Parts: sequence; C-alpha cells; structure tokens
Amino acid sequence: MMHKKIGMQIKKYRLQNHNSLSKLAAVAGISKSYLSSIENHETNPSAQMIQKIAKALDVPVENLLNTKEESLDPEWIELVSQAKEMGIDQENIRDFLAYEAWKRSEKEGV
Repeated sequence: MMHKKIGMQIKKYRLQNHNSLSKLAAVAGISKSYLSSIENHETNPSAQMIQKIAKALDVPVENLLNTKEESLDPEWIELVSQAKEMGIDQENIRDFLAYEAWKRSEKEGV
C-alpha cells in the first residue's frame, strides 16, 4: 500500500516541475517504463530507487515518503499548469466557473 502513495508523490512533484516521464527518467537514470510502473502503483521501488528519483526531482526523500499531506490530484495540477501556460489567470477561471454555474441553474430552472 505504501508504494501507491510514493507513486502519487513522485507524480505530483514531477508534474509540479513540468517534467515528462521521459525527462525525469533520464535525469534519474532509470527507464521510462520503470518510472511509469512506480507512478501507476505497479512496482514497489527500492530505497535506492526512491533516493535517485528524489535527487532527480530535487526534493528531499522525506517529501516522497510524506504521504500524510492532502494533495491535489496530479491531473488537476497538470490542468492548472496548462491553463497558466496559456495565459489563463485565476480571475478568468473564476469567471468561467461562475458562468458555468449560472448556465447550469438556467437549464435546471432554479
């Protein structure tokens, strides 16, 4: 069960750093398929492997092992990152959400 949370932490930090699987795997000196299997909870990484990945992510090993913190789904982090890259700011997102809520209430006749 612990490796699932480690995989989630690795993916979270990888996406926060805007790294692809290929780039992180290359920096860590491991195969892309192995890294993917860790992130997808198919492989339980060794302590040495966790150290290599933490170094490549430039985070302390403890950050990968600290699974108590609540974190956003990595896909949400990636989506927000993409929105920022496109020049969409928080106010634009709030406006869009308000519009969608209004549109939904109009459909439902609330």
